[in-house]
Amino acid sequence: MKTLSCPVDSIEYYNHDTRRIFLKIPEGESVDFKAGQYLQMILPTNKKCPFSIASAPSLEGMVEIHIRPTPGSEDSKIIETLLDEAKVIDLELPLGDCFLEKAPAGPLLMLAASTGITQMKSIIESILPGGLEHPVHLYWGVLADKDLYLSDLCKSWEEKDKNFHFVPVVSEPETSPDWQGKTGLVGNIALDDLGDVSDTTVFVSGSPGMVYATLDLYVENGLPEKNMFSDIFSYAPRAK
Repeated sequence: MKTLSCPVDSIEYYNHDTRRIFLKIPEGESVDFKAGQYLQMILPTNKKCPFSIASAPSLEGMVEIHIRPTPGSEDSKIIETLLDEAKVIDLELPLGDCFLEKAPAGPLLMLAASTGITQMKSIIESILPGGLEHPVHLYWGVLADKDLYLSDLCKSWEEKDKNFHFVPVVSEPETSPDWQGKTGLVGNIALDDLGDVSDTTVFVSGSPGMVYATLDLYVENGLPEKNMFSDIFSYAPRAK
């Protein structure tokens, strides 16, 4: 792990509130991270806020992160101001033991909530170029269809490999009157679709409540607990 002061290369909005940020690795430095790991942004208050690395390790000289504001969060207000004004942002990276270096020898299910899609993006862009021998299912759950800011990219992955399957899910369909796709809780929808998950590797990115509810549901339906992976298990462990 390193602490680096990284120049801002570019910041652009994907949609109404989500920004894509590219940060340069300082000259003479290198960062060896694995697909699925995260970094921590060091705020002017010295507080550290985690964000999944959205880029694959093959991207040289930069890291990509996606950030959307969190209503009511003072840290989020500080981060938004930092993104508006800063030319250099301090990072601590890489962190996390929830990563994937190669596609598993069996089905892979990826469950992403909101901007949790960034962790999955890094993993998919890492394993897709080598071809997929087994099915990979990406289920992305959002509150409203306007939050599906990477849907075109996800659909392009389907076009590149017949073993890749993308399913967007809207949890609050009343916010999206024109939505014609799946609605409900993303983990439940995936389980209903796939049925048998006993030989599946599952990666989950979301809130602690979402992750642990998904773990319980899947274990009840035949998934070996060791087959599910999430950063939540490390930084928000369940009380014993």
